[in-house]
Amino acid sequence: MNHSQFFSMIRKGLPGSTFVLHGEEEYVKAQALSMIERSIPEDLRPFNYAVMKQPAVKELSDCCETLPLFADKRYVICNELGEEPSKYKEIITSHPEETVLVIAFKGVLPKNNSVLKLASSMGNEVLFEKLTANECAKWAIKHANEAGVMLHPDTAQLFVRTVGEDMANLVSETDKLIAFVGEGNTVTKQDISVCIRASLDLKVYNMLDMFIFGKPADGIRALHSIMDEGEEAIGLASFLVTRFKVMLSARRGIDAGRGRREVVASMEGSSFANDRAYESAKRFTQDELLNLISRLSDTAFMRISGTMKDDKYLEMVLMETKWRQDPIQ
Repeated sequence: MNHSQFFSMIRKGLPGSTFVLHGEEEYVKAQALSMIERSIPEDLRPFNYAVMKQPAVKELSDCCETLPLFADKRYVICNELGEEPSKYKEIITSHPEETVLVIAFKGVLPKNNSVLKLASSMGNEVLFEKLTANECAKWAIKHANEAGVMLHPDTAQLFVRTVGEDMANLVSETDKLIAFVGEGNTVTKQDISVCIRASLDLKVYNMLDMFIFGKPADGIRALHSIMDEGEEAIGLASFLVTRFKVMLSARRGIDAGRGRREVVASMEGSSFANDRAYESAKRFTQDELLNLISRLSDTAFMRISGTMKDDKYLEMVLMETKWRQDPIQ
């Protein structure tokens, strides 16, 4: 089933069974888990709601065998598994009917994963695919309308094209747009151009320059300054991913022997951002940029899974990156 069908099931009340959540869209996945938690009366959560991270087989079995108190169902949320997936077969298929077991995995599981196969055979595989641009626009419209701000479809489409389709970032940017426009008003295209990321490119590239030119302490201070101005770490990480993807495009052009003007002209975004991306790209290999993109893309999962606070993880990635002052020949 897809995420919409799963949200519908949550609203109606999940049956006692096992559900396996996987897919690229980590933000929506996290929202589903949050919705499950909110569906349980707050005073009953200590007895009927448990969250586990990579539990061993016995640990998960004991938790699932615990019966609910003053309720019909007990919910067990499991982030990843701690042992070979095939060892969990009996738990997945034979836990008490009063238990709702939800196993959430980061990313897309391979089709031959034994846990995924079991869930699929029960009709309980939930695939969280990346939202399309149209789905993102519909979400932004709904979110804005709920806050008393009118966002028309054509303006919403422009908004999504401007900020991208990463949901964690889209949420942050929509909230900023709502605050900028104000309740009772209508979002215009000019509002988007003025409000969204107006000066963030400059701040981000200035911050990256501090790391590149051997001033990591200044870079961390600049990072904190950006976040102190209202940028959430998870949204900033998403924005950095888009910048490093632009750098990757530039690096590929450089490696292909294309001239600066041709490379910059072929890149999406403002001329300022593209010029800065080109200069920065000269100091990374393609593999290094791909690794940075991958690590920064994990920021949302780190927060969702409780592995590390998103701001600390973002700091760690930047501090562990190999920065070069001189361009690669």
